[in-house]
Amino acid sequence: MRQRRSKNYRKQMALYSRAFQFREPYQVLVDGDLCYDVTMYKMNLEKQLENILQGTIKPMITQCCIKSLYDRGDEAKEAIELAKRFERRRCNHLETPLSQSDCLNAVVNVKGKNKHRYVVATQNARLRHQFRAIAAVPLIYINRSVMIMEPLSPATQLAVRKSEEEKLSAGLNNPRSRA
Repeated sequence: MRQRRSKNYRKQMALYSRAFQFREPYQVLVDGDLCYDVTMYKMNLEKQLENILQGTIKPMITQCCIKSLYDRGDEAKEAIELAKRFERRRCNHLETPLSQSDCLNAVVNVKGKNKHRYVVATQNARLRHQFRAIAAVPLIYINRSVMIMEPLSPATQLAVRKSEEEKLSAGLNNPRSRA
């Protein structure tokens, strides 16, 4: 990984840790398309994610994403074997499995927040666009056999700015500090 990119990723994860209480091992929610692409490019997913996040990780996959891999048939055997090694995240969509994007959106977007502090690794551009509107959702994808973490979204930057301003003004407006 290039040095400048590595430095930016380290700064981003430090900000997520400081502002949103992300902690190791980072919970990485992976979708089926990313698993499939990883096997096509012959990449070591766990090692790549640890290099990007610069810490220990806990890869997770939802039941709907596993189901979508099984629907692909024989061409996704390696991806299925890779996904079986991950921890399963229950999504409660067993009766009627949702699409991968709807399932991940339901799991991550709890009342407009990333309550469980997931890092989302997906190849779906539409889904990444949806997650940019939610504060504190680190996004990872593969571009030409290189794994990339997206820069901070405007929603995340706004949430960080608001929390910093609240911390600054809290000391001035605190009635106990005037005495």
